[in-house]
Amino acid sequence: MISHRSGTAISFGFVFLLAACASDPPPPKAVDALGPEQKASLRIAEITDEAVPGLVISQPDLDRILQQAKTEISLVRPDVWSVGNAQPGAPVVKIRMVITKYVAGDAGLRFLSPGLGRMEMGGDVLFSDALTGGQVAKYQVFKEFSGGGIWGASTSIQDVQKGFARSVALTLTEKK
Repeated sequence: MISHRSGTAISFGFVFLLAACASDPPPPKAVDALGPEQKASLRIAEITDEAVPGLVISQPDLDRILQQAKTEISLVRPDVWSVGNAQPGAPVVKIRMVITKYVAGDAGLRFLSPGLGRMEMGGDVLFSDALTGGQVAKYQVFKEFSGGGIWGASTSIQDVQKGFARSVALTLTEKK
């Protein structure tokens, strides 16, 4: 028989395990994909983020998303920031994340029922040549979460932001 204390600990552990689902990366959709050779050799000169005009998102949220994207990219491609050590002819790019959809949702509504209080985040990931400014590649990324109950109420927009950032990082790998 499980004690009340053990049952509570198991319940909280299960909730936090499920909350990780909100940060699972969805596969990026290639609009104009990088080739495998480009992905393997490219270096990033700069990465920025912005919101489309009229979209309500705070500067602290944009800053957090940018930092999370840098962190996630460093985890999958730690060498990508070494512009000075790039192979001759290796593409050097600037990445611009344009947030096109951002809905922070409502934890209280998510608690009441799955689908209510949904969180959504979407955007374009644009790669441009660092020297010429010409577009090299474009991906679309979308992350949502609409789980209910304690799981839904305990999941935050920061979890969705992390999932979005992980998906941005996947644009630099062959993983789908």
